[in-house]
Amino acid sequence: MQKYFFGSRNMTRQEAVDRLIGRYKGLFDIHTMDDGGMGLVCRCDFHIHNEKFVLVKSARLWEADCHEYVFVFSVKSFTEDVFRRCSEYVVSQGEELVEPKPGHMYTYLTCVFVCDEYTREAVKLLKGFRHGRSYRFSLYGWSDWRAFMMRAEDGAFFCNKNRKEFAKFIKNI
Repeated sequence: MQKYFFGSRNMTRQEAVDRLIGRYKGLFDIHTMDDGGMGLVCRCDFHIHNEKFVLVKSARLWEADCHEYVFVFSVKSFTEDVFRRCSEYVVSQGEELVEPKPGHMYTYLTCVFVCDEYTREAVKLLKGFRHGRSYRFSLYGWSDWRAFMMRAEDGAFFCNKNRKEFAKFIKNI
């Protein structure tokens, strides 16, 4: 099992969450959420609209809307049950947030778990989980689900498969 390490060691869970949210605060809109006891701290939203036009805005060549929603969970113990409940919540909430339409390029749904301890089975579920959709054969964009779990005590973290670029991003934070 490959481990990555995040920042300094010996942080409390709250310090790790605060540090993570602090890094997102510059570009993302932070919303506190009522999660019904799942440990959801906040949802961070990022939206960008790009377009290219010739001379006047009505002569648009192309446009692209990109969105990312990051759900930050703080849990004492990261178990299979916690992962299943939280991932189902993120997928259901994310499906409501995605607006497939002309010009929609992608929407990333990111689930972040900060914990004190974890089980190997939960990490195995996290690494193997995949969820994504293509809208009208990708003409209306796609959505993709990303996840990572970080243990606050030593900074060890795991991410789901095919997300090495996301792991590099987290390491750079």
